[in-house]
Amino acid sequence: MSLISDALFSDIVFYVVAAAMILSAIITITAKNLLQSAVFLIVSFIGTAILYLMLHAEFIAMAQIMVYAGGVVIFVIFTILLTSHLGEATLNIKLPRNFIALAIAGGLLFTVVRFLLKAKDIQTALPGAHSDYASLPQLALRLLSSDPSGFLIPFELVSFILLVTLICAITIARKLKGEE
Repeated sequence: MSLISDALFSDIVFYVVAAAMILSAIITITAKNLLQSAVFLIVSFIGTAILYLMLHAEFIAMAQIMVYAGGVVIFVIFTILLTSHLGEATLNIKLPRNFIALAIAGGLLFTVVRFLLKAKDIQTALPGAHSDYASLPQLALRLLSSDPSGFLIPFELVSFILLVTLICAITIARKLKGEE
């Protein structure tokens, strides 16, 4: 009985998180203010991380939060705050945004349904890797290992590139004293 209730609880959490993600994605696209769009994009990314946690992929969930919610969206927010004037009028687009959004969403839905109909064994397939293959300790050891199969040097290079990018973005966006 507890197995059924755990499965039911898991299904309910999945549908609530998925609905929140879809709603926040729609608000991200339709919001008039760029800053509000970025905030709702963070909500959508955190929802994705929750789904990863439900799949017991802790490392990917934490990477999702750190890289996307904590990195990419923060860069977007810095760019919005440093380069735009939030009180100015919005851009006028000749084609209706709703039509473009519906066309893209319809195309993506068609593609997903087409591929899912071909994959009949998607729910019954067994994983091919052993249970410890993608565990958090194994991924952490490989990520921070300095041997040839490790990723310590690429990890540090990516962090250095992100730091340089942030410094360059601030330097470019900063107004000079004569431009004020």
